[in-house]
Amino acid sequence: MTIDFNKISKIISENYSFLITTHINPDADAIGSCLGFYFIVKSLGKQARIINTSETPYYLKFLDGSNLVEIFNVDEHKELFQSFDVLVALDFQQLNRIGDMQEFFRNSSKVKLCIDHHEFPENFTEHLYIDTSYASTGEMIFDLANAMHINFDYQMAQALYAAIMTDTGSFRFDRTTSATHLRIARLLETGINPNLIYRNIYDTGSIERLRLLGKSLLTLQLNTEKSIAFIEIHRKDLNELGMQEADTEGFVNYCLSIKDVKVGLLFFETLEGFKVSLRSVGNIPVNKIAQEYGGGGHMNAAGIRIKGFSIEDYKEKIIDTIEKYLNGKGE
Repeated sequence: MTIDFNKISKIISENYSFLITTHINPDADAIGSCLGFYFIVKSLGKQARIINTSETPYYLKFLDGSNLVEIFNVDEHKELFQSFDVLVALDFQQLNRIGDMQEFFRNSSKVKLCIDHHEFPENFTEHLYIDTSYASTGEMIFDLANAMHINFDYQMAQALYAAIMTDTGSFRFDRTTSATHLRIARLLETGINPNLIYRNIYDTGSIERLRLLGKSLLTLQLNTEKSIAFIEIHRKDLNELGMQEADTEGFVNYCLSIKDVKVGLLFFETLEGFKVSLRSVGNIPVNKIAQEYGGGGHMNAAGIRIKGFSIEDYKEKIIDTIEKYLNGKGE
């Protein structure tokens, strides 16, 4: 689907106040896109607030030097869903991805605008702008700013660079195009420091995080055909090391570093149940696999979140489903 950014520009120009949000456990694309959209509307003299369900991960806080991102509080924020002109959903396409905010978002009578690049969107608004050809939502926000002739300042450029850099796998994933690099060139003209952004996101972990990685890699297993690799992380491991869910970012990618492995999985025990991060190589659609369990994502990167059950309740089922896809028997 080709996005008509003039239509999005019209929504922005015809309204004054914008409540911006993104999915639970936000990544750099989510945070960077929220900040990018915020800076667009603020540059036009309009009102905006960013309110998220989850706290910004520690390694992304440098993007939000002014502490613009607020954490959702029912008593403090519920009325805003009826008082702001436009509710803006960025980098997600299913309302259950915003946790406790979804009922207030869904029941609001205000204009709802969704900008995203994931497949299988929920039709929760007529203003649904989805384009899966984009490698990141950050690229879409870049093109929106460009279409509106917004000047890229340092803060906006840094946020969008982080969004694009991370969701393209540091510019190595298949959907990285020449257009992606042209956008990045424009952002670099503002004086942002790619090395500093990379180091903040990937090279500022703690010794405890490395120990957590070590513990998780000790659980690594392969299926019989050695085409699927999977690791597990349990709450006790996090608690022992004082870590949080955000500290496991990128762990699943180690599974794909094994020769002949086509799908990597990270099973993570949550307070309510568990989640699974799925990664694949080639044309293996882990998003379709995830969808069978109520999840979603991209062809090569997807996620599942299940409440009320343990990892052991579903691990074999999920691996069996993946094996069917690898053997050409999936849907």
